Amino acid sequence: MAKADLQLTVTLTAQEQAVIELLAEAWNAYLKLPEQHPMHRQEFAHSIHEAQRLVLSRPVTRAWNDARPADRPG
Repeated sequence: MAKADLQLTVTLTAQEQAVIELLAEAWNAYLKLPEQHPMHRQEFAHSIHEAQRLVLSRPVTRAWNDARPADRPG
């Protein structure tokens, strides 16, 4: 029998929110630097997005770990 979809409630902590804001500040500060290579801006943006992905995945990981094993699909 197929299980129902698992619904998780996720919330960023204050610390996680602060990290996201600092990443935005880092991006804005980087844009003020003189360009040294045409690909650096794109590479920096990619790195910022990777860092944001890691921070934003934390609430889901936390909620998944807090879910009762019987509620987890699979």
